[in-house]
Amino acid sequence: MPSLKKDAIQDLRYLLNRGYPRSSAVKFVGDRYLLDKTQRLLLYRGVFPDDIANMHRSKLVGPERVLGSRLSVDGFNVLWTVLSAMRGDPVYICDDGLIRDLSGIHGSVEGRQISEPLEIIVSTVSSLRPREVFFFFDKSISRSGEIAGEVRRLISHYQLIGNAATVPSPDHAVLTSGEIIATSDSVVADKAPSLFDLAGYIIRTRLNVRPLPIEEL
Repeated sequence: MPSLKKDAIQDLRYLLNRGYPRSSAVKFVGDRYLLDKTQRLLLYRGVFPDDIANMHRSKLVGPERVLGSRLSVDGFNVLWTVLSAMRGDPVYICDDGLIRDLSGIHGSVEGRQISEPLEIIVSTVSSLRPREVFFFFDKSISRSGEIAGEVRRLISHYQLIGNAATVPSPDHAVLTSGEIIATSDSVVADKAPSLFDLAGYIIRTRLNVRPLPIEEL
């Protein structure tokens, strides 16, 4: 079975490198290897054509580059990934070097314990000492205003310069507000000037969790 997964990943890379649309390529490979929904999601989120994977990797910066910079954080994207790792759900290192989760918790925070992950996220940002930090949350998601308010409180508590806001389009907001963008969203990563994998950094250094290679699904 492991060889089947490896073959599926290689086949998808082959198709993507030749310009096949992602959705149809994932469906074709998934059907061929009888992959389940979770395996298909990992293929969709984790496998990239070589040019895109290399482009994203070339934009990745280390934590030392955050010092003195203007950091813009894709709020829910980072929160979901950190929360997944804290819950014990697997997180994966993808072709482009970014850490992503497959937990399926996106879109709602009702009943979720988010105070601790928010504290970890903002305290980690504080330790990196950016010049300014801005968090943006999708206003269409429940409790987004409450979460932004909690992040503003934490920003003040840690004596950071910055803000947290709910916006109709977080992608646009993060891209126009920061010198370094904290996200694993591939659409945002395509357009970002520089990328810092804040969630991945927290997962490795604060949570001591080892992200899995995508072949280990």
